[in-house]
Amino acid sequence: MIKLKATKKEMREHYWYILSVGYCSMQSLLRERQPFAYSTRAEGWSCDYYEIEGVLISEGYAPLTSKNMIEDYSIIEEYENKALKIDELCLPLDERKEKKAALLKEMLNSLKKPMKF
Repeated sequence: MIKLKATKKEMREHYWYILSVGYCSMQSLLRERQPFAYSTRAEGWSCDYYEIEGVLISEGYAPLTSKNMIEDYSIIEEYENKALKIDELCLPLDERKEKKAALLKEMLNSLKKPMKF
């Protein structure tokens, strides 16, 4: 799959819900997924973008920031730990993908609920 190069401004303009996380903060949850785009900065690569359940996930050294950001890192850490436990089970790839997809959907839906603008 080819990743598109995008500007942060373009990403902000096209997504309402934005989850911004540091590099490897969701490593296990996103391991079996491919980012659709990335952004750069003067120093090089900035972040990758994933779209899941209507949420733009920006993960990297300098992830996207926005006034519409979802910011509950305790929930992200909780679900990342659950995904790590799935990895420890040594399940077949399809089953692991399915379980992590369900976890990710549950996490994103719980993060979207408390947002008030």
